[in-house]
Amino acid sequence: METIINSNTASHKFKSKLTKVFVCMLIIHFVLNFLGLGVLQYFYVLELAVFFLMIFALDPSEVIPYFFPLLMIEGQGRVLWSYNPAFRIVFDFFLLLITFRTFYIKKRIIDVRAIPNYIYLLIFFHFVWYGIQLFNPNSVGFFGVLAATKVYIIPFFFFLSFLANDGLSKPENLIKTRNIMILTLGLESALAIFQFTQGDQFITGMHPYYATIIGDAFTGDLYRSFGTTHLAGGYAIYILLFLPLIFLVPAKKKSIFVIQLIVVALCLYAMFLAQVRSAFIKAIIIMTIISIGLFLRGEKKFKKLVQLTIFVVIGFISVNSLNFNIANSDAKYKSAIIRLFSIFDQRTLTKSRHGPSVAISYILEKLDDAPLGLGPGRTGAASGMNKAKIQNDPIFGVSKSWALDNLFVSLSIDLGIGMIFYMLVIILLPLKLLNHCVRAFLRNSPIFPALWVTSVSSTIILLGNWGAIGLPYNPESFCFWFFIALGFKNVEESNFESIH
Repeated sequence: METIINSNTASHKFKSKLTKVFVCMLIIHFVLNFLGLGVLQYFYVLELAVFFLMIFALDPSEVIPYFFPLLMIEGQGRVLWSYNPAFRIVFDFFLLLITFRTFYIKKRIIDVRAIPNYIYLLIFFHFVWYGIQLFNPNSVGFFGVLAATKVYIIPFFFFLSFLANDGLSKPENLIKTRNIMILTLGLESALAIFQFTQGDQFITGMHPYYATIIGDAFTGDLYRSFGTTHLAGGYAIYILLFLPLIFLVPAKKKSIFVIQLIVVALCLYAMFLAQVRSAFIKAIIIMTIISIGLFLRGEKKFKKLVQLTIFVVIGFISVNSLNFNIANSDAKYKSAIIRLFSIFDQRTLTKSRHGPSVAISYILEKLDDAPLGLGPGRTGAASGMNKAKIQNDPIFGVSKSWALDNLFVSLSIDLGIGMIFYMLVIILLPLKLLNHCVRAFLRNSPIFPALWVTSVSSTIILLGNWGAIGLPYNPESFCFWFFIALGFKNVEESNFESIH
């Protein structure tokens, strides 16, 4: 018995040291970025090696929180290795490993207690319809549809593996997730701000492939920081998706709350510099809604009112300072300010986004033209793999594959009438989660904060896809399914009420 206890103690110490090593390496990763050292290319390989060990050494539920910082830096890994195919798929590969390991350890693929049975039924019908798409005569080909399983099928297995992890919503896991995200977001936003002040020559000096990405579009006064992502200004999307996680667990210590405030301020400023207007506005909306919900819930409302007031004051001062300093800013800052405020121009809004009537009529038109759909891989980022086939299609060419930057239009083109199964899943899950959230609020349940954060975040992601095609792809895909799974696991493991 004593031998077993000692063995368990040694195993626990090893796991603890392994996670600490990864966190230390994450910090070093950012330090090397601040220094602009090219050796980061090889250091990244060491980080992946440590993460690989974590997948097999730790329980899956203990590893999942660390996928967020990995997702934050893996884009830079692609750039540092000049988009080598192995580094383009490393995140999905690790996610597949943890998925299979979860199914193996838990001895199940489906947790019937986690979500309503009708959701599983809809997922099953979606799989059946996708199988039909493999033989769709309108598609880009058997292998094109097979490749598109990465966006339409595999994420569901990730989702099922999240649901199978019983420890996903344990308090210690939520605290770990919150803390690792505070660290990651603080470092990422600080790095993005620093890169902005240094200009494009700093980032291109670290690795020549950055110059290939930047080209002539983001140089000089038009420069946007990369952070640790693979796109100019791309870090804004990651910050938008990750920022709610720092509020998963209420801050009981004043020091934690102060740190949260600092991180939020840094993140919003970094997002402003990224000039990704939609992400910036969504972040403000999410933070406002989450803050109001947490303020209204429970006791100590005066303290929470002070916190909410601080958020409002920070926002008010920021907007006014931007207006005041616009004439005195240098060209880079002025460009960012002008672009941010252009989102309130009605002409900009109407030009960049189509109204509901246009999108709905377009969907109906596509379903009428091809009830079976044109096959997965016709729209979104996946269409890049089938560009030549789409261009040479004599019946359904490029014009028939344009999705108006709208996920639901994209689904109608790719899946035809079978889009209904996928669409119902991604709509009903956030609605059901929101229903649980309202009940938790009325009962003043301790799971409300986590439920509120996950339901608000998943809903905003879904609504944002009316003007984008992001949900099938990372980082939105990973975050959306994680938020949904975490919310339902909180309900299930707290015995709050029947899932069904």
